[in-house]
Amino acid sequence: MDNIILHISDLHVSLEKDFDGSDIKFDSFLVASDSDSSSLFIEKFSDFAKAELSNKIIYLLITGDITNRGEIKEFEFAEKYLEILVSRLNVAKERILLIPGDHDLNRREIQNLISNNPDSLLEDINDAKFSNFKKFYKNFLNKDFDPNLVIVDSLIIAGKIQLIGINSSYKIDLQQKLGLISIEKFEEEFRKIDKEGLKNILCAHHNLLSAHEDKKSGQWEVSNRARLLSKLVEKSINFVFSGNEHTSSLEKYAQGEITISDSGPLTSKRHDTAFKIYDVIIDDNIALNNHIYGLVKTGSFDNPYHWEKRNNIHCKQDDKFQIYSKDNPKIDEQITELTSDTLGRSNSVVEIEVFERKIYYNAKFTDVLYEKIKELKAFHSGHFHWSETSRAHNWIDISKLIESRDNLNFLKDAIVDVIESQIESENIDLIIGLGYEGNILATKAAIKYNKPYSFLPYSYRHDEHHKFETELNFNNDSGEFKNVLIITDVVNDGRTIRKLINKRQNKFFSNVQKKYVISLFYTGESNISQDILNFSFIKSIPDYDLVTDEEVNDIEFYAVRSLKVDKCPYGKDFREECLIYKDNLSCVNLFYDERKYLQNG
Repeated sequence: MDNIILHISDLHVSLEKDFDGSDIKFDSFLVASDSDSSSLFIEKFSDFAKAELSNKIIYLLITGDITNRGEIKEFEFAEKYLEILVSRLNVAKERILLIPGDHDLNRREIQNLISNNPDSLLEDINDAKFSNFKKFYKNFLNKDFDPNLVIVDSLIIAGKIQLIGINSSYKIDLQQKLGLISIEKFEEEFRKIDKEGLKNILCAHHNLLSAHEDKKSGQWEVSNRARLLSKLVEKSINFVFSGNEHTSSLEKYAQGEITISDSGPLTSKRHDTAFKIYDVIIDDNIALNNHIYGLVKTGSFDNPYHWEKRNNIHCKQDDKFQIYSKDNPKIDEQITELTSDTLGRSNSVVEIEVFERKIYYNAKFTDVLYEKIKELKAFHSGHFHWSETSRAHNWIDISKLIESRDNLNFLKDAIVDVIESQIESENIDLIIGLGYEGNILATKAAIKYNKPYSFLPYSYRHDEHHKFETELNFNNDSGEFKNVLIITDVVNDGRTIRKLINKRQNKFFSNVQKKYVISLFYTGESNISQDILNFSFIKSIPDYDLVTDEEVNDIEFYAVRSLKVDKCPYGKDFREECLIYKDNLSCVNLFYDERKYLQNG
């Protein structure tokens, strides 16, 4: 028999009356009362699904928000409705993966706990808020639910796929309402269940991306989301099942490297009432065939609704998702091939293809920016010498890009797109334009988001500027500016930025908790990720000169485009060893420190 995954979410079994007798506004066909209409709804759904799933082994995935308020009575009726469902579909309990949503925690219990003990620990809050869910979980699945674990449970399908269910409400309390987990606990718990030969798929309630909201960060804490997505890429987890957003959407992250599929809410009266079925295809490869089903609300008294299969093309969703392909080379092999292929080509434009941990990508900006570089012939070869520690055999001439008003507007829009898709403006307290180009690029973002703004010169050009130009126009002794965004044109290894933060502007940045950096280009050697400008990452690079660097972390980095620039490979003896420089074989451009060196004889 074939294996299938039935994915449902957001049942929102709801009380009709509040504890004071007032009516409750809710959006669900399932109520916590002996309602014939609720039982009929779940029966009709079960019968429809059964016809679609005949002669299949069913794995049932439920991604949270079983109830509306996490109340005991709601869970009692949720158990009743789910028992009807699994009985009619003949689903074995050991083939069910069920995870909580934010509506499954009980905030009254949090209030009671904190009123008695304001200093309650996270573990105590979790025990309280999930106490009703914990009883329901035990009654329905005959399993224990630990509210202080990030990974709730896992489910293995045909010995090849492992669905990993996480509790994205792990840190939700009365103030924190977004998806948020401990990345460290996730890694620790993941290591215990990660097995050779299993392809892992993540299952979470909160959506990591948004389909209908005017943002891309989903209902997830922004920095935690970025770290989690990076971990998924790092661990080759390329598919995520989610709920929460109330759309049967499909979103892709980092050029399709991660696919995130929301089933839609199963019982909503107002929203995109839907569910999904996936055929599990296992041969030499592993794939999921995607089937979308929606509720048609007719308005008829006799037959108010019925289910029907949707057209994937109209829904703008793929028919099939490749979870694992035997023929795809491993990431390490791809990087090795790229490196081998580009050796000895330092005088040509080398476009870095990023094979892991891609953070920002939007074809509208990423690809078009590269086309503009080619069109303007803005990539130069030669020996470019900015300082003793900053020498390269290639250079991107940003000045050509900003000469045209249309191109300049394009670049500013690219910076804004990175902010909106990766950071979000509410997480920024101050914007700094770094260097002349960064000063120009940052202006639209500062105006658009009405943020305090300042300019700073590059650290290696610090002494060329008047002292009034080298100081920030803000005082941060009280820690008012906790999150600072630096916008610049090109970043290589980030040395100048770390020097700026830790040496030139140490007093101001000592009270800054998070430093965001956005550049048009990343020209370094590393596989791009949000972590690569941190000293903790840099110090692991073999033969990297740490002597002239500064120890700065908590930098989150994004670039519109990766475009490799080859550093001058010689050390302090480059004047005698570098042929380009020594014999003037190509265009030799002298900047700053080198001019001083020649002037001093």
